[in-house]
Amino acid sequence: MFRGRETPPGQPLKGWVENLLGLFYPERCLFCKGFIERKEEAIREFLCFSCAAYYKPGGKICPHCGGFFRDHPPCACLEDNPDEMPLRALFTISLYDHRWREVIHDLKYRNRRSAARILGFWLAGEITGGGYCHPDLVVPIPLHRLKEKERGYNQSALLAVHAAKKLNIPCQYLLIKHKETASQTAISRLDRRENVREVFKSTGAIQPGMIILLVDDVYSTGSTMKEAAAVLHKEGAEVYGAVISYNPGTLTLKKTGFYEGLDRW
Repeated sequence: MFRGRETPPGQPLKGWVENLLGLFYPERCLFCKGFIERKEEAIREFLCFSCAAYYKPGGKICPHCGGFFRDHPPCACLEDNPDEMPLRALFTISLYDHRWREVIHDLKYRNRRSAARILGFWLAGEITGGGYCHPDLVVPIPLHRLKEKERGYNQSALLAVHAAKKLNIPCQYLLIKHKETASQTAISRLDRRENVREVFKSTGAIQPGMIILLVDDVYSTGSTMKEAAAVLHKEGAEVYGAVISYNPGTLTLKKTGFYEGLDRW
């Protein structure tokens, strides 16, 4: 499991400058925003001791059936439906709950951009530690230019930039959202797929065979990420998704074995 402050291979050990910065600018817990005591670093850099008790490690999810797995998939969806799965798999840090809702909303709507570095590094560390995939580059889910201008930034792009930095690979903007749409959170789950149909197009810089890590903040129905993945896949890319949190629907939660899979994370 990713511990946050582990030194990557080939990188110098922490020096006195970093220790000094940590003394004057200690990390704050993502959930409660309280200061994390230095003695707690061995547990997890991003959550305090108390909040870490509520955290369940993330894992991989089949985009087709919603099955959870850490090592080998519990389904044969990828083998049975290769052409129907431009998004080969999905990785999430954790399940969506009220704590993660606050974290995501802070980043997305309350201008807490500093959280993107923490979350991007955390996501990359989990992907590396779990052997999820070995991407050539990271690509963010784009916002329409008017939405990005209104918000001032694209939270998914911030996450992608920091994840790519941790993975030591490029982050490239290979997708454009050329149609303005209603917010996915403002419409029903049934309407979301139609809402994002054909709203993305590629920049034309995709090389066939490249492995792409497609990054977004939250995965719910998967309509947005699957639509974006389809564009990249059509250009010849192999696409894996990665998000901060997964918000499954009621039907998925009711599936036999859902929580059994979750307990194996």
